[in-house]
Amino acid sequence: MVANTETVSLKRKPMERVIDILAATFWAVYAAAYLQQAIITHNLMGLGLFAYYSLVVWLFINRVPAKRSGSWVMTTLALVGMVLPIIGLSPSSKGLPTPGTIIQFLGLAGMLVSTASLGKSFAIAPADRGLRTSGTYRWIRHPLYASELWFYVGYLIANWSQRNIAVLCLAIALTVVRIQYEEKLIAGYHHYARRVRWRLVPRVW
Repeated sequence: MVANTETVSLKRKPMERVIDILAATFWAVYAAAYLQQAIITHNLMGLGLFAYYSLVVWLFINRVPAKRSGSWVMTTLALVGMVLPIIGLSPSSKGLPTPGTIIQFLGLAGMLVSTASLGKSFAIAPADRGLRTSGTYRWIRHPLYASELWFYVGYLIANWSQRNIAVLCLAIALTVVRIQYEEKLIAGYHHYARRVRWRLVPRVW
């Protein structure tokens, strides 16, 4: 999920517009569910997720068109990687709720800031919508992915189980594959990679 500061003059095709509207509608339902949860349970996490998915809805409606899209195989892997933690992680009576929740909030804050940095080049399926080098992309090459994984690590700490460990490990593996593919797909990425060395974790990878 990267983009640049240059203006993209391409126009979205009618089918792309339909897909974007359908995706925005799906995430709007998701955002509304979190808002309802926040109102009923007074859950701040639900309110934060409502804010995040509302931003996603706006970006799907207003994002720039792709100059080049990835293969259907990589698109499928990206979608699986996105959905897997959502449907695979489950509550557990084990774990450390307070530390886990704190880490989740930090991850969610990173998701909001990184998605805002990504702006109208936001996407889930791999595509070349330009090269983002500003905002959180000045420090690591994939801050949104890093924040999402941080969020799920927090969930794992709060809900410790073998199932959740397996789900998160698979999600990390899919994210690594996705990152390597996207970096080859986006034009001019190698120049950016020379300036910003680390992908997810500074001084690690």
